[in-house]
Amino acid sequence: MFYRHIKTILCCLLPLTAFALPNDREQPVSISADNATYNEKTGVAVYRGNIDIQQGSLRITADELMVTVDSKGSVLTGIAKGKPAHFQQRPAADKGIATAEAEEVTYQAREGIITLKVNAKLQQDGSSFKGNEISYNLEQGEIEAKGDKQNRVQLVFPPPSKENRQNKRLGDKPPTDKALMDKQP
Repeated sequence: MFYRHIKTILCCLLPLTAFALPNDREQPVSISADNATYNEKTGVAVYRGNIDIQQGSLRITADELMVTVDSKGSVLTGIAKGKPAHFQQRPAADKGIATAEAEEVTYQAREGIITLKVNAKLQQDGSSFKGNEISYNLEQGEIEAKGDKQNRVQLVFPPPSKENRQNKRLGDKPPTDKALMDKQP
């Protein structure tokens, strides 16, 4: 019974990014920790010490992981804590590895929301988000970052590659939709 819940727990924690390599979810899940407990009556599993979860390109490391399941074994929440807890995954073959870290990473399974709390950072392909709290709605694809007066939200976007830049002269008007349509075969 304990092992069935581990698999359910891990399968629900693993969508910490909505976009993963297509075969990541088909790969075996490996979890290691110094200690693990599961209470069938409360539906709470707790892993402590040097937690390392891997599945395909996905890897999560944390100091503590607590997962709550309902009476049917479906995951309600997963909370990874660390100084910081780390997450990484390659979202697609043509993309760089996405990394995230925070002192607390919470996954609300029913709502499909991942929240990074305390010193939250997200990075991929030169772009980054930093804030006290970053939430990501998996279904809607919305990201919300929160800060305060001392720790404002920071967003960094890399410049477009030289190949993607258009050589324009000052005063040139951007092409209109009609001009673009006229040029197409």
